[in-house]
Amino acid sequence: MLILGRKRGETIRIDLMEDTNPLTPVGEIFGRGPIQILVLSVRGRQVKLGIQAGPGFRILRNELSEQLVS
Repeated sequence: MLILGRKRGETIRIDLMEDTNPLTPVGEIFGRGPIQILVLSVRGRQVKLGIQAGPGFRILRNELSEQLVS
């Protein structure tokens, strides 16, 4: 499980891994179950999330995602 802290207005991106064929059937992509997002804690303006996804997914804080694009 990946654990991320987020504040109001911050985002998380969940994408398919780059080597995943976009024509892969959805049932195959989610073969190990759904993406699960668990709220672990809320403190003031910050929430801590636990994210569990199969190996075909990439989970990034949006600021890291933007660095990969540039």
